[in-house]
Amino acid sequence: MATRLPSGKWRAQVLLGTDENGKRIVESFIADTKDEADYAALTFKLGKGKKVEKKDVTLRVAMRAYIESRRGILSPTTIRSYETIEKNFGDYLDTPLLQITKVNLQTALTQYMFKGRNGNGEKKRTPKSVRNAYGLINAALKQNNVEIGEISLPHKQEIEYATPFDKDLIKIFEVFKGTNIEIPVHLATICSLRRGEICGLRFSDVDYERKMIRIERSRGRIGSEDYVKEPKTKKSKRVVFATDYILELIRSTERESEDEYIFKYTPDVITKRFLAILKKNGLPECRFHDLRHSFVSVLSAHGIDPMYIQTIGGWSSDRVMRSVYLQVSQDSLREKSQQANNVFEALMQHDATEEKKKAQ
Repeated sequence: MATRLPSGKWRAQVLLGTDENGKRIVESFIADTKDEADYAALTFKLGKGKKVEKKDVTLRVAMRAYIESRRGILSPTTIRSYETIEKNFGDYLDTPLLQITKVNLQTALTQYMFKGRNGNGEKKRTPKSVRNAYGLINAALKQNNVEIGEISLPHKQEIEYATPFDKDLIKIFEVFKGTNIEIPVHLATICSLRRGEICGLRFSDVDYERKMIRIERSRGRIGSEDYVKEPKTKKSKRVVFATDYILELIRSTERESEDEYIFKYTPDVITKRFLAILKKNGLPECRFHDLRHSFVSVLSAHGIDPMYIQTIGGWSSDRVMRSVYLQVSQDSLREKSQQANNVFEALMQHDATEEKKKAQ
């Protein structure tokens, strides 16, 4: 990482080794900004010890340098997704930065989409995957002061969520009662916790007297390696209020120490077991994350203050909460539609009465 010099400039160094006297041999890179110095050092390392002129820097090298510069800042999951894009995007990444144009980048993104996830074009990539790839490429280009203009991207897909509402939630609570993921199901539905937040809960985070649970961390796994990080956003580090039932489930869970994790498994295990139990009991399939949609939608339908919902759910603003998580049940739509129809029917009856009076 670059350090600031007395002159105000920034210097990053790469260790090359030591001489016969044990003295460190370093290559220094000085620039006006911290990012520029770090980037110069990263491209030197990626260029296997050769100083790389900007005209020779390829998009692949720039992308790897960008990923390395964000490692430790972004979540491990995001870094992993970036590395997957870099691995699968294709030979276009070997194009020198100064040869990248709006036209050839547009063509490369289109090919990336239609090449498909299995490489033979049988199933093309989703608009979200293409947008993510462009976001990474554009970030790497901007880090090198390369502007290529506006690119046409596939429209975002309209997602149909299988949000469980009141009746479905009753069935879900029944079939998960006594299972090893009953606690996660209740925490997701009633307290609006994400999978990683559930896996990151320790027994010491629970205050039984105040009926509160502190959300301090998120835990997950990439490959065979576990990681623990801060919750998704600043607002995600929060306190939620649990029901007596949830608290008793947690209190009765065996442990040797209060520092242990309440739920010992990974987020993927929660997902697999959730789907397996739904299928076994003949219930409609939905994602475990859809329980957070239930939290928003059910409480909104029952007139709960949106600010409470936003705060407990850990959203930074109500925009995402309302646009993504808030759905309306068919029963509620039917009820509202009847109310709306009644309004117009009353108007029509009033109009008919007036016409009858005039006729008399």
